[in-house]
Amino acid sequence: CNKRCGKSIIGHVLLEGSSWTIGILAVILNLVIIGKSVLSLRKCTSSVAFLNKVLIMLISLGDLLIGCYLLLISISDSLFGKEYCALQSQWLTSMECSSLGVISTIGS
Repeated sequence: CNKRCGKSIIGHVLLEGSSWTIGILAVILNLVIIGKSVLSLRKCTSSVAFLNKVLIMLISLGDLLIGCYLLLISISDSLFGKEYCALQSQWLTSMECSSLGVISTIGS
């Protein structure tokens, strides 16, 4: 990368749109699933039903983190724009990039 290359973090318009769409849907839908699961925990009559709800909530939590990761990468891509190459070393050593790495690792 040099200062005139004009690359962004995500790099392609189709991938940018997909990351925004999947990120928004993942966050909203997993929040709904977690909310419904929490509300239905009290209705569980057996330990197996309770364990199933807890496992569903854990899977949804991981998917929620991946959705947040996609949204934060999309936001970072929008903020950096085509200046990513000039600021690449600054981004890769930033706390934001490191935090996103932790979120993606925990989410998966």
